[in-house]
Amino acid sequence: MKKNIIFAAFAFSAILTSCEGYLDRQMETTQDEDITFSSYETAINVAYGTYSDLPQGLSQIWGSNGSAMLASASDEAEFTNQTHSVQKFNTGAWRPTDLPDNPMSNYYAAIRRAYDFIDNVGRVNHDDVKDNPSQPGVYEERLANIEQLKNEVMLLRAFYMFEMVKRFGGIPIISGKLDQDVDYSTIQRASLEDCVDEIVRWCDETASVLPPRQPDAELGRLTRGAALALKSEVLLWAASELWNNSSWASGYAHPELISLPAGDRAARWKAAADAAKAVINLIPEAGYALDEYSNLFGPTGYRSSEIIFCRRDGAGNSFEKTNLPIHFDLVTGGNCPSQNLVDLFQVKVDDDMAVDFDWSNQDMVSDPYSNRDPRLAAFIVTNNSTFKGTSIQCWTGGLDGAGVRNATPTGYYIKKYVNPDLDLLAGATSIHTWIYYRLPEIYLNYIEALNEYDPDNADIKIYYDLIRDRADMPGLPSGLDQDEVRRLIRNERAVELCFEGKRWFDLRRWMDEDALGADLRAVEITRNAADGSFTYKPYILEHRSFDPAKMWFYPIPQSEINKMPHWAQNPGW
Repeated sequence: MKKNIIFAAFAFSAILTSCEGYLDRQMETTQDEDITFSSYETAINVAYGTYSDLPQGLSQIWGSNGSAMLASASDEAEFTNQTHSVQKFNTGAWRPTDLPDNPMSNYYAAIRRAYDFIDNVGRVNHDDVKDNPSQPGVYEERLANIEQLKNEVMLLRAFYMFEMVKRFGGIPIISGKLDQDVDYSTIQRASLEDCVDEIVRWCDETASVLPPRQPDAELGRLTRGAALALKSEVLLWAASELWNNSSWASGYAHPELISLPAGDRAARWKAAADAAKAVINLIPEAGYALDEYSNLFGPTGYRSSEIIFCRRDGAGNSFEKTNLPIHFDLVTGGNCPSQNLVDLFQVKVDDDMAVDFDWSNQDMVSDPYSNRDPRLAAFIVTNNSTFKGTSIQCWTGGLDGAGVRNATPTGYYIKKYVNPDLDLLAGATSIHTWIYYRLPEIYLNYIEALNEYDPDNADIKIYYDLIRDRADMPGLPSGLDQDEVRRLIRNERAVELCFEGKRWFDLRRWMDEDALGADLRAVEITRNAADGSFTYKPYILEHRSFDPAKMWFYPIPQSEINKMPHWAQNPGW
């Protein structure tokens, strides 16, 4: 029986697991297991169910007044409703007892589900197809699929581990289900180094056996490219500043939980570059290729040749109801791009030159969205632009601007992921795809690492230019020093990957305290009644709070510290 992991909305609810405290004792019974693993179809549903905990980035942080993206906790965006839980990140009000983004329960439940499958799938009775002449080859297909699924769930285990490690640092390495009589005192946080080694090991092991691509009928299942891409990201973190610098937590008794042992940073950067290059080398087999942005972030994005690993959700329209310009029917207001982000989109002078936007340049300020990086128009709705067949009025007093309840507080609306063709009044819905890894991110991983240990490497310009060419922007200028190239690579990462859940973590691994604590800026737009022209003035919308004594990592949730008081809390919390 074929299953299409991303082609279907997950409705699977595992029989053997729950989403209670993430290290709670398992309460299944032998009878439960007998039922679940009584047939091939129900058994493999346990494996497919492990996919159901993949993060839903379009609605990462839930609240009573809509769901927010993680972008609204970074300098990329502001959420319209000021009482939403995402604002706790922005005001510094998050605590071990109140963590707006806390995936521990889901991810450890998913890991438990993975071990349920691996431990029990051997009990499946295949008598209905084994040596059955009316179903030739079915038995062999089943066994092959089970073996592949074992590797998929172990790669998912690695993925979920990394999602926790980049938030919390060293976590317990769980290598099986927890029995009812588990001694909690034996469950310890592992060192960051051990966690990295564990994740990389499973990336290597699964990459050696998973196929480079899945058939169309199995689109969404993990591949060799996903394993290599995860390894690329993990090793990029392992080379970056945060995991190589515990000086910010002076006096902390357990630096091994938040940093790697002292080592050769150049070797770590080389390992990160090599890991990214392994994904690039897979392109001929996997068929990866850059795509049109309209395809990539549209309703059929899950089919894009650019995607390495993604989650496709079932048809819906909640993202549009949250994020469309406010004058459209049924829209409530949501994630609004910041002026901080908009300013990162360069001005194209000609085919060979681009410059940073400059608010002191009156020619730029008088027409701020002219000659900008085309990705600005592709990803963000700006004032007086046409969207859904109408001119968007972000000016004060306009249909979408200041003075309208729940209108954008920044002067902008998000366009990336939004399906402009939906008729919300008619109840129209659309597929939405959340991307974990796509080809340009791998290019950016590669050139960031190269620039740190081999800044004269010609591949830096080659792969930087591939991303820029697709965006119709000039390539990397010649004659730049390492610091200047680093700034452009980081800027390119912010622009190309905006709203994809990367910026929040990139700023931390770079230890970019200035950006993390920067005021969030917006633009005041005034329409001149005499001639219909506009005046633009940037201003500080919100003072963002970042405490460098603790906010590089999340706190361990207090609910887990209460169960395991022998655990060390993260520094400052």
